[in-house]
Amino acid sequence: MNYAGSAKGLLKILPAPPRGKKGWPWTTETDPRIYDRQSTFPKISIMTPSYNQGEFIEQTIRSVLLQNHPNFEYVIIDGGSTDKTFEIIKKYEPWIKYWVSEKDKGQSNAINKGILKCDGDIFNWINSDDYYYPECFRILAENFDLKKDHIVVGNYRFFDDAGERSERIIDFRLRDSLEETIAYVLINQPSTFFRLDILKSLGELDERLSYVMDQDIWKKYLFRFGQNNIKILDKDLTHFRFHSQSKTSQFYFNNEYISIFHSIALKAGMNKQADFIKRVYEKDVTDNFDFKYDFSKDEIRLAKKVINNFIYLKARNSYTSENYDLLSSCLEIIETRWLNEKQKDYVLKLKVKSKLIKYKLSSVLKLISRKPKKDKPKKGSKSGTSLFKILIT
Repeated sequence: MNYAGSAKGLLKILPAPPRGKKGWPWTTETDPRIYDRQSTFPKISIMTPSYNQGEFIEQTIRSVLLQNHPNFEYVIIDGGSTDKTFEIIKKYEPWIKYWVSEKDKGQSNAINKGILKCDGDIFNWINSDDYYYPECFRILAENFDLKKDHIVVGNYRFFDDAGERSERIIDFRLRDSLEETIAYVLINQPSTFFRLDILKSLGELDERLSYVMDQDIWKKYLFRFGQNNIKILDKDLTHFRFHSQSKTSQFYFNNEYISIFHSIALKAGMNKQADFIKRVYEKDVTDNFDFKYDFSKDEIRLAKKVINNFIYLKARNSYTSENYDLLSSCLEIIETRWLNEKQKDYVLKLKVKSKLIKYKLSSVLKLISRKPKKDKPKKGSKSGTSLFKILIT
């Protein structure tokens, strides 16, 4: 949204910050002159889903507006808050494209409603207890190539108001293969910005999900588009706040997340693997949850690789945590033809170690687990791989 005052900065015309609030985004702003060297400005659409976060939402709002980007729009969908949220939004109403405060069906529903009100080039939602770094929008505008990039993702700062968890910067990394990325990599949602038309092409966020709607749409994106159009920036873009009321402090994330993998396994015709996931995770699998995605034949093959990577990681973790019964179950169900060569080799090693543990041959396990010397083996001696092959048969 183009504001006449933004050329000089909005700080002087926004409502005064609460007493005692200083620094970004209270008494400082992104210098609007940093945009002078740009000739074009992609339209940045930001929306905030909110419910009873009056303690934090003003900081969120100001961190969006005080980017002073020449071409942005801001939408807030509030679920009918009963605290001071309504009054705070009203204060900033002249600079908000659209807002509403009414009862909704949860956060996913609020985000879907907000997306419908946006028509920009670049989109993200920011929760009402988080806030952006200064110059976040400038970094996006300079680095988001709308002809090539589907997603631009940066770092976010994790911090805990109570100081019970250590502050840290969370970066983002893709894996070497697409199936590993789908199986292992969580979306870095606070600092992940989509090209809006690409996001809309994936359909609405699944409103049955209250905690992993971002992970769900992330997996749908990866299945459809792969990972070649994702640009990663080593830039800090967002502050992610952890506090006593954070949804991440609750224990429902795992339930919904595991249910996605269970549904993918069923859709790929991997009933044994789906039963394994349900047996291992027990209460963490929601009955009748359906991952809303129509797989092509090639995507079915990819899904088989994903599920076997998921079980492969469980096997590795089981060995590390010395849960050898679970390790044995993983090794029985895993289909190595869907793994890469390095993973196949490691599964072979795990099978050997599992047998040695079963027969209480710990001394042999220590021997073969020892790192090999750099010297070349003597003629006639058996290599480690050969020993594994002998023991596994």
